[in-house]
Parts: sequence; C-alpha cells; structure tokens
Amino acid sequence: SGLKSIVREKLMDFGKAFANYAEIPEAGIVDILMLGGNAGYNYTKYSDIDVHLVVDPKYVPDCDPELIDDYYMDKKTLWELTHDIKIYGVQAEPYIERPGITRKKSQGVYSLLKNRFIQEPQKFEGELDERELEKKTNNIKGKIERLIDSDNGVGLRAIMKKLRAARQASLDSFGEYGFENLVFKELRNSGYIDKVRDTVLQLNSRNLSLT
Repeated sequence: SGLKSIVREKLMDFGKAFANYAEIPEAGIVDILMLGGNAGYNYTKYSDIDVHLVVDPKYVPDCDPELIDDYYMDKKTLWELTHDIKIYGVQAEPYIERPGITRKKSQGVYSLLKNRFIQEPQKFEGELDERELEKKTNNIKGKIERLIDSDNGVGLRAIMKKLRAARQASLDSFGEYGFENLVFKELRNSGYIDKVRDTVLQLNSRNLSLT
C-alpha cells in the first residue's frame, strides 16, 4: 500500500515549494523521491524525511554545469535557514539529485509522483550506502557550522542532544552498523563533535564572565 494521501500530498507540496525556491522549472522535475529511514527498515523515531527532487540539468540552462551541484547546495542551505517543515513532528529535508543514481539494494526509494516504491527496502544486514552517509553528515556539518558562526549555543546543545539520542536509538535497534551511529562516528572522527563541545564551553564561559 502507498503512503497516506495527506502525507504524500504534503511531501509533494514540500518538494514543489523547494523547487520553486531553487528556481527549478516544473518540466525539469523527473521525480520526487522519499528516502532515508522513513523509506526503509533502518527507521528510528529520530529519522528525518529526506525528499529528493530528481532534476534534469538541461532544464537549468543559466547555471554552469560544473557549478550546478554547488548551486543546489547553496539553495538548500538558504532554505533551511528560513524554513522548518515537519510532517507529524518529523523534520523534512530537501535534496536535489541528477537522474540515474543507483543505490544499495537495501535502500528503500519511494516515488511520491508514482505513489509506490521504485526500489523496495530490504532488511538491514550491515550494508552501507556511502553516498547516503556522506550526504547526511555533510548536511549536519553545514548546520553545525552555521550555528557556530552565529554563536547559537542553544542550537548547538539541541543538535548534540538529538545526535546522541539518535545514535543510541540506532545502536539499540541495529548495533554498530546503524545509520545514525555511523553518522555520529563520522562527525566525531572529522572533529565536529569536539567543535560543538568546545564552542558550547566557550559560549558558556563568555556568558558567565565579566570583562
């Protein structure tokens, strides 16, 4: 069976609103996909809803083909600074991709346009889609950088709390190879967890000091 019609409609609206924001013509949208834990067996209550616009680059003629991915990422970043869209309390995150991307066979891919799975999810058996992991960690790194740049200690504490809770839920359900655990480990290994801790410490010290 497909998604609840009201959920599908809202996610379609979300995708189209982001397409309009990114100045992508409707003719260029090949599909609108739902991915991530909400489309597979590695779901936890902390899983976001990843909405991917599949866009044919030829419909974005005014952008240098070499720069188009950077353009899309900039649009995503600006969108997230001004929008906070949730579906029944679950964060919806937009992404843009080119047609023809293949994914690990365990990754569920749900077409919102066709209202069906175009790739059925399979039970998680330790198989990892490196591209999905990189996408998610880069997105979180960008959020952390923006929070640090704006001295947003409240936001940094909130994102750390969510990351830790998501990691624990992932470990409890899927062990070491749980997706959110791998995201956390990548953030830790690349120094971002320490950056959050150090910045929060500095902000707390500054707020309690008198100079």
